[in-house]
Amino acid sequence: MEDIEIPYLTDEEIEFLKESNAIEGEYSNEALEDAEEAFLFAYKYMMDNQEKINFDLILTTHKILMKRSNKRIAGKFRKCSIYVGTRTNYRECLKPEKIEEELCKWLKRGNVKFLHSSKDTAIDEIERIHVEFENIHPFEDGNGRVGRILMNLQRIFSGMSVLIIHEGTEQQEYYKWFKRNYDEVER
Repeated sequence: MEDIEIPYLTDEEIEFLKESNAIEGEYSNEALEDAEEAFLFAYKYMMDNQEKINFDLILTTHKILMKRSNKRIAGKFRKCSIYVGTRTNYRECLKPEKIEEELCKWLKRGNVKFLHSSKDTAIDEIERIHVEFENIHPFEDGNGRVGRILMNLQRIFSGMSVLIIHEGTEQQEYYKWFKRNYDEVER
């Protein structure tokens, strides 16, 4: 009889997923179960595909993550315009017809492991790649949770620990990534 490797989540990964959901106001057990399934799928998919991110990985991770919270959009790139930010300070996201083109460009930049980089360089680059994904904002909902799963898988495959962003102060520090990286693009 063959040994079958049963995937499992560490306590750290479960805490990451719980907090990632909380950042988005998702506190249900169903949302956590779906996030756990999506993370395990994405981890195994990357292991089976030389640790590469591609459209199938992104779409299927989103489909699993959103399957019970919003079946209509689960696993589908958005077809409508959306805005992100606060009520007084917001911006329109990338036009829907540009999503696939920009994701193709992102995949070329984002499929990098940082095993031979300094830890600071790796952290900065993974942060930048994450912000770029979020700026593409390919889905109507679930972008942050999918993006943070991808970011943490990049960290894991680059020899780093999972980054847990707790709701509150750490969440506010996380939002500063976007301002910092957006300001750099604007220069």
